[in-house]
Amino acid sequence: MRLLAAALLLLLLALCASRTEGSKCKCSRKGPKIRYSDVKKLEMKPKYPHCEEKMVIITTKSMSRYRGQEHCLHPKLQSTKRFIKWYNAWNEKRRVYEE
Repeated sequence: MRLLAAALLLLLLALCASRTEGSKCKCSRKGPKIRYSDVKKLEMKPKYPHCEEKMVIITTKSMSRYRGQEHCLHPKLQSTKRFIKWYNAWNEKRRVYEE
């Protein structure tokens, strides 16, 4: 009987821990300093039920110093807002020169 009670208690603790982890936002801290030229893709993902903020996901090029990693940037940080603004301007200029 004690073994069953201990197993149920352990299961309950595991469920509580998984829900606590899932309730946090992915982009909760400042990301690394990334150059515009290192960015392969910039994605703005919508809000999720467990997070009130939209997510900004940056995928770096495989030849950059980050080697194709994905980084999540917090959308409310001033540095992220500035990065998106300047990345979009840089990307538009690059497209004009390629045409």
